[in-house]
Amino acid sequence: MEYSKDYSSYTTNDFIADDAFLQWVRSPDTASDAWWQTWLTAHPHKQQQVDEARAFIIQLQFAEQLPDQDAVNASLAHSLLRIEAAERAAVPEVKQRPVRKLYWWAAAAALIAGIMITVKYLLPASPEMIKISGYAQGVRTVKLPDNSMVRLNAGAALSYRKDWTSATNREIWLQGEAFFDIKPSATAMRAAKGFVVHSGNALIDVLGTSFNVREGGAFTTVTLNTGKIRLSFNDLPDNPFILNPGDFVQYQTTSNKIIRKKVNPALYAVWKEERQYLEKITLQELAWYIEDTYNYRVKITDEQLAAQQLSGSLQVRDETSLLETLSLHSS
Repeated sequence: MEYSKDYSSYTTNDFIADDAFLQWVRSPDTASDAWWQTWLTAHPHKQQQVDEARAFIIQLQFAEQLPDQDAVNASLAHSLLRIEAAERAAVPEVKQRPVRKLYWWAAAAALIAGIMITVKYLLPASPEMIKISGYAQGVRTVKLPDNSMVRLNAGAALSYRKDWTSATNREIWLQGEAFFDIKPSATAMRAAKGFVVHSGNALIDVLGTSFNVREGGAFTTVTLNTGKIRLSFNDLPDNPFILNPGDFVQYQTTSNKIIRKKVNPALYAVWKEERQYLEKITLQELAWYIEDTYNYRVKITDEQLAAQQLSGSLQVRDETSLLETLSLHSS
């Protein structure tokens, strides 16, 4: 690995997102150790940022991408066809009595069956999953094996491996919208286990964090309330994001477009309480929330009106109740 970048102005987040730095932390060798030690000797004021970035990365264990069952089956079928073709090429075609041909086919069937049984036991078995679905209406609270809490919005669902405690990572697969409150686990910390959320095209690496994920249709959005996460997308693996509290990232799957901005994160999690008291929220912040959540186009031309602040109880069972509540507040 060649180091041609100027790291002298790098922050902790910059180091975490840097591929060369990640490779050094994950797979150090004599050459990379020597380079970074020399660099730190010349830049001692960066020791704190490097230490913080190293500690953060060490806690994150990135998910292993295994082939899905369809790919395994296709590969197996292709291999069996090649074996059968090789068998036909190796045996010269001779005229045989029907009874001898029957024996040949029986032997071939036994061979293929033996190969399939062998492959079945050699291939890694698909892990047994636990799936939890949200209610048709309302919010469902789920407690994970590590005591982390997840609030599932209506129609959402999550799944995780049954062998959660022995798996390399604590991984969650999410469909729909959910709010995560991840608890740092002493056992997971000792075993250097990360917490990984798969949502649509997004991969979210988490450590002691609360955040909201909304996946559906052509959009995946992530809003961070507390802590810090590393966010990447399958279509853009070389462009990770380090999110801090208040960061909002929306990925549009059809165009690979990414929108990143600062928001009031409390707004993007109000659905989990159905009714929540908010203090000093501007109309502009509410307009952004409506745009991001319900795909409306909201334009406030009056800057003074956009800056007007509202405080009170906000009802958010659905977009109709939200708009009715806003109408009452505005009047």
